[in-house]
Amino acid sequence: MATIWDVLGIAPTTDESEIRRAYARELKQRRPDKDPQGFQALREAFDSAKRYASSPEPVWIDAGESILLDELPAAPDDVYQQIDVQAEPPEEAWSRNELWDKAQALASQLVRDEITGFGELNHYLDQDIPDALEARQAFSLMLAEALSEQPWLYRSLLNNISAMMDWQLDSYRSSHLPDWTLHALEVQIANTERENYWLILERQYSEGWLNRLKWRLLTQKGTPLPWWARLMPDFVQQLRNQVSELRQQFPLLQERLNPVLLEAIYKPGLALSRGALIAVLFWGYTAYVAGYQSSHQAVQSIIMLAIVAAYIWVYPELERRCEPGGKAYRIQHSAVWLVSLGLLVVALYRAWHGVTYWPGKEAEAETGRAFVMMFFIAVPVCWILWLKRREWRMLPISIVVTVIMFPILFIRQLPMLANLLGFLLLAMLYGIGIPAVYFVK
Repeated sequence: MATIWDVLGIAPTTDESEIRRAYARELKQRRPDKDPQGFQALREAFDSAKRYASSPEPVWIDAGESILLDELPAAPDDVYQQIDVQAEPPEEAWSRNELWDKAQALASQLVRDEITGFGELNHYLDQDIPDALEARQAFSLMLAEALSEQPWLYRSLLNNISAMMDWQLDSYRSSHLPDWTLHALEVQIANTERENYWLILERQYSEGWLNRLKWRLLTQKGTPLPWWARLMPDFVQQLRNQVSELRQQFPLLQERLNPVLLEAIYKPGLALSRGALIAVLFWGYTAYVAGYQSSHQAVQSIIMLAIVAAYIWVYPELERRCEPGGKAYRIQHSAVWLVSLGLLVVALYRAWHGVTYWPGKEAEAETGRAFVMMFFIAVPVCWILWLKRREWRMLPISIVVTVIMFPILFIRQLPMLANLLGFLLLAMLYGIGIPAVYFVK
């Protein structure tokens, strides 16, 4: 069986300096984090060798067995007192200040250059860190604390360091780092994500004079919103969307925004949008196509425009102003619901009448136009019916709103060159289909 000297790798000696050197040399091969059993045997052999060196007679002890003082040969009391003193744990051969300085240097290097930092950290853990379990534990905590003080710490870097240091940050509750350190790390990562978001915004708004104007209005405090900005399609709405996104994702960044702009963009007033511009042009042209042939049809085209305007602008504004569930809300909702239901009933009746009654060529042509209109209505209507199948009370309103808004939304999604073609094609279809279904001859 192996003796304490076999474990230490030296011949029996009473020289404590040689015993300490052997212990330090073997400790590099028996690290407590990689070989806990070997480290325990080495520590027991080291303690036994020190007792042997201080004992007047040699005492041979198996390194694999537990050491009991009452099994040793009887000795005077002064010998036992000497053994107790000599058996105290060795003094720390490492400096906490040096560990802290190294942890700060490595934390800074890891954030500044991840690849180089990991190389230095790996070399330090393998070669330079003091060979003591307490030193490794202290360095692990110091490195985590130093990282929590490093600006621009990001999550993927922390996860990689955690894997190397065995912090187990991906577990539900890590027992390797104290709660306050975990909280500090999360705060630093949140700061990094917030600053990265701000830099991305700054880069996005750096190209083009219009984007630079938006960024100046957003960030330079005291800069007013020009009056002509409200006449640019979607300019104010884009600023509102950006502010809403920023408030939702990073509320702390709101203090960097221009308070004058925040007040201006949410103040009621004229603000032209691209959708409104498309709606005016599309439905205006559709009314022209439907009513240019006679004054009788022109009057009906004006009525059509009034109904369309009511659904696009008046109805949403009333819903915004009325308190949900209130009397005024129920009255206006019921009125819009009845009008929507009436429009659908008329459309279905005219379509059915056209299908079942073909007396001549003129009626056949009218029926064909009705079929074309019903085909283009069927797609958005079926889509709305499927999406709103659980909200059947809103179906009449949803169907009419979809038919009215479909060309506007469709044209907005087209590329710039295809806008004109889509505009003309849909306007012609609506200009032919709506009179065929709703206009009185």
